[in-house]
Amino acid sequence: MRTLICVLALAAMSALPAFAEQATSVASRASDASARAARTVYVCDASAMTKRAFARQFGSVEFVKAEAVVAKGETWSSPKCMTANEARRLKQLASLR
Repeated sequence: MRTLICVLALAAMSALPAFAEQATSVASRASDASARAARTVYVCDASAMTKRAFARQFGSVEFVKAEAVVAKGETWSSPKCMTANEARRLKQLASLR
């Protein structure tokens, strides 16, 4: 009986580093996903209906410029909108990089 307890304890101790590595991997994937989600941009028109629907879905409506989207180190708490012209500008900026 004592031998069985020792074997189980040894097996549990040897499995701990694998679980820790797996937890770290999951945490890094979650932070990557939140970073991507923190910079979501939708192409919206400026109509009152669109603004109301966007505010109902995401809490607030804020239009951004293409330069603000490509700026590094900036995170957003909710998705933002951009006009169709700014979306074209964003595509141009992305092709230059």
